[in-house]
Amino acid sequence: MNEKLKYKIINAVEKLGLVQSLEMFGKDILKQAFIDNPISFLNQFKNLKPIEKDDNIYYVDNDNLPLFFYFMEDQESKNGHYWINYYRIWSFFSEVMDYNYTETQETIEVWLGLTYNLRELTAYQQQAVRFWWERPII
Repeated sequence: MNEKLKYKIINAVEKLGLVQSLEMFGKDILKQAFIDNPISFLNQFKNLKPIEKDDNIYYVDNDNLPLFFYFMEDQESKNGHYWINYYRIWSFFSEVMDYNYTETQETIEVWLGLTYNLRELTAYQQQAVRFWWERPII
């Protein structure tokens, strides 16, 4: 796959989201576009804003939709979990890139550390009821 086509596909993923991009291009095309730098998929989430609500810290996009969150006491004690939106983040690594659970977890933890300076907690996927992730915080 040439660089120009990769660039167009990566931009489409950022604009349309993972679900719609998978429908348009399919898993194999998306995997080829990101194969050299899978963590670049997360670049679209580098400007999330933290919102404190109900003793949680949510990191939300421009529509106030949560991408991940943690319990405040977990961050203070340095012993807890980040809950990651399965549908918008985790599934890219597990379903598109074919990473196992540990590979996905480690990749997301590296990104959280580099992007948000969040290094102390363990990342877990949160696949709960999908509509929960589709409700704005605030």
